[in-house]
Amino acid sequence: MDVSNLQEHYPLLLEYLCDNGYSHCHIQWMRRCIKLALNEGSSPDIDSYEQLYWREVQKRGYKDAAPVRGTLRSVLGCVKRFDLEGTYPQPNLCHGFLAPAKSYDLLNDEYKSVIDYYEQTVKLGSKVAHTIYTERRAGILFLLHLQNTGVQSIKDATERHVLDFFYDGEKIIRSKAYKEKITPVLNATIPLYGEPIRKLLSLFPSVPKSYQNYPYLTQLESEKFRIWLEEENSQLTLLDKAIATIAYYTGLRGTDILSLTPENIDWEKETIHLVQSKSGVELTLPMNAIVGNAIWDYLIYERPKSDERIIFVNGVRPYNKISCVWDHLKNVFNEAGVRMDGGRTGVRIFRHHLATSLLGSQVSSTVISSILGHTSPESINPYLDADLEHLRECSLGIEDYPVAKEVFEL
Repeated sequence: MDVSNLQEHYPLLLEYLCDNGYSHCHIQWMRRCIKLALNEGSSPDIDSYEQLYWREVQKRGYKDAAPVRGTLRSVLGCVKRFDLEGTYPQPNLCHGFLAPAKSYDLLNDEYKSVIDYYEQTVKLGSKVAHTIYTERRAGILFLLHLQNTGVQSIKDATERHVLDFFYDGEKIIRSKAYKEKITPVLNATIPLYGEPIRKLLSLFPSVPKSYQNYPYLTQLESEKFRIWLEEENSQLTLLDKAIATIAYYTGLRGTDILSLTPENIDWEKETIHLVQSKSGVELTLPMNAIVGNAIWDYLIYERPKSDERIIFVNGVRPYNKISCVWDHLKNVFNEAGVRMDGGRTGVRIFRHHLATSLLGSQVSSTVISSILGHTSPESINPYLDADLEHLRECSLGIEDYPVAKEVFEL
C-alpha cells in the first residue's frame, strides 16, 4: 500500500483536529491509526486500508461488538479518506471504509451519463436544490433497478423491467409521486438519447395516487407534549425544549429549524424570517413568547461557545450544526409518556397538527398554506383527512335506511 502521501501530509490532519477542538483522546486515536498505516501499511502483503483493518482486528483479537473495534474502524476510515481523497473529518459524515458505496457510483457509464446530463440541464432552470436532489435520487434508484435486473442499456428495457420497479406482483410498492420524480430525469435526457428514452417513458404504468390516513396527534397527546415543554423539573435539555417548541408552535420543517441563525430572529418584531430549504421561498412567521423564551434560554444558559453561526449546535466538540431533530423530539415524547410503544414522532407530525388545528378553527386553507410555507394550494389536501369536526358535518345519517338486525350482531 502506497503511504507516501500520508507520510507527507499527516501533520495537516493532526493540526486540523487541534484547531477544531477535538478531544485529546480522539487525537491520540488518530495518531495511533496514522502510525499503524505508516508502519504496517507499507508491508508488501497489505494492499488496502481494509486489509490493514482486518489484520489489526485479528492481531488484537477484537470481538465483533467490542467498542474499541468500532473506534478503530471509524478512525482508520478517517485516515483513509484523508489519505486518498484529502477529506478532513466532519461530524455526522460516515468515514468507515466498510460503508456501502454510493448508489450513483454503482451505475454503469451510460446510466451515469443520464444522471449527469439531467443535472447539467436542470441547473439552468428554476428548480430548487431540494427538488433536484429528490429527482436525481429517484432517477438513480430506477436506473440501478434496471441494471440489477440485467438491463445494461436503456434501449434494452422492457415493460416488465419497468413494472417490476413499481409492483412486486401483489401490490404497488412505489407511488405515483415516485414516478413523477423519475420522469423529469428521463425527459431531460431526450436530446441526448432520443427515441430510446421516449420508448422507456411510454412503458411507465399509470400508478394511482393514494393517500394514507396520517397518524395525527390526538388532543390528549398534544396536551401532554405541550405541558412537558414547559415543565421545569424534567430531564430535558434546553436544546430539546427549544427545538421541540419551535416544531410544535410554528410547524417549521426540521431542516429549517436546524438552519436558523441569529439573523433569522427579529426579537423586536417577534418574528422568524427565513428562506425555506425545500422551496427556496421566503417565509415570515410570528414568534410567540413561548418560542422566543425557549430559544433565548438555550442561547444564554446552554449553548456552548462556538464560532458556528447556526443557533443549534451539538454538545460535542467542535460544536457543529446538528444533523437531525428527531432525537430531540423523541426525548420530549418519552418524558411526556406519549407514543412510547411506537408511532410517528418526527417533525412532520407537528406541521400536520398545526394545519389540522387551524382547519378545525375554520382558518382558510389559503392562510394555512402561507403559514406552512406551501408554494401550491394543493399541498393542504393531505391534511384534510384529519379535520374530523368538518368531516362529521359531511356525514349522512342512516335513520332513513333500513339495516338488517344481523348487521349489528356481527
